[in-house]
Amino acid sequence: MTTTRTVAEEVRNLLDYLLDAEIAAYTNTVSENGTRVSWHATDPGLPFLVSRGDPTLQDYRRWAQAGAYSALLFDGALLQITYDVDGGELAGHRLAYVPCPYRLDENLVRHEPILDVIDLHIATEPTSMVLHSAIRFDFDPGSAAPGHPAAHMTINSAHCRIACAAPLHIGRFTDFVFRHFYPDLWKAHLPFFERSAARDAGPRTLTEDDRRTPHMYWS
Repeated sequence: MTTTRTVAEEVRNLLDYLLDAEIAAYTNTVSENGTRVSWHATDPGLPFLVSRGDPTLQDYRRWAQAGAYSALLFDGALLQITYDVDGGELAGHRLAYVPCPYRLDENLVRHEPILDVIDLHIATEPTSMVLHSAIRFDFDPGSAAPGHPAAHMTINSAHCRIACAAPLHIGRFTDFVFRHFYPDLWKAHLPFFERSAARDAGPRTLTEDDRRTPHMYWS
């Protein structure tokens, strides 16, 4: 049985590890609000999404300003972790890795207000942005339809929805992020990342239509 309490505890354990290992520069308190597990934003008055389009520099800046993240990593990248639980089952998730649009100095990220660091780069290096794409894993069975798999990965474009075998457990999500985007850190902390990387958060969701096109599958 899945509960908000058990999911929240798993997220807290992850964030505590990332902070203690100095992989994360900042983490936010885990929020349990009804059926949702997410984060406590430092400025909840700022809108999370202005549009449904592709993430922009201003989206990243607003998320950093509002504290709209679970963790801010040592390089300024954001982890946004949200799970929905209903009736003892996972009802949805939004798991996003948002790279920082600039290459930030690690010491500045750790010791200066993150918004000041970002604005410094925007002002002095406006054309030196890093063209890394955000990546997001969504589970939204209520919206499942042809072209919109229940579990999917979005990368590079809001219209990109690559079917996934199942909803992602937090351990599998973080293992994926660090395995592919921070391989040296992943190797250095391999026992931690491997511990829960083999778990799924729910049953397999691939349809026959999903199987006919390129999709993400794991055993």
